[in-house]
Amino acid sequence: MKKIIGGILGIFLVIGIVAGTGYALFSDTVKMERMVLGTATPGLLIKTGEVGLDTYRTSLDFMNQSPFQLLLPGQIDYGEFWLWNNSDTGLTGPELDMKLQGRLTTGYTDWEDLKNIVKMRFCIYTEATNYICDETKATPWYTLNQWNIAARDLPVNLAQGAEQRFGLQLLIDSGYGNEISDKTITGITFEITGTQIVPTQ
Repeated sequence: MKKIIGGILGIFLVIGIVAGTGYALFSDTVKMERMVLGTATPGLLIKTGEVGLDTYRTSLDFMNQSPFQLLLPGQIDYGEFWLWNNSDTGLTGPELDMKLQGRLTTGYTDWEDLKNIVKMRFCIYTEATNYICDETKATPWYTLNQWNIAARDLPVNLAQGAEQRFGLQLLIDSGYGNEISDKTITGITFEITGTQIVPTQ
């Protein structure tokens, strides 16, 4: 008789343990409070050597004055400017490096007469004191119309915090003559866009 009773108690004990798992278990909680989540601030600034335009800003306004000489067939004219990637990703954030593209967005007056004749390219100068392009760091020669139809890659990317001096060159091929004389393109606007380079994982 003692063996039977002991066996029954053992069965109830097992059932009690299994049934207990249906109730709340011990727990505790910790919290993270007052956190701030923000996004990085992209920044791309430009300047040139022209008087009044030689400090970094978001736009260069030439106020309808030409920074170039009058163009002659067979000759190259040039200018220069600097870009600065002053993006802010915080003290410990990842770098916001930029791929650069340029596009000519507006041109008026004799645009139709010159858009497929005047060529333009961007390059990196080989030295700081002359205007010779590094041919390994230069865009192809595109007509103004080609720069207008689509954005084109500039020859280098711009790392966060970096500054880069660019050359801008203009050319009319030597085959043209008086048919293009006394022409002017006004209201030229050229936009340069920096797009974040996503690091490879």
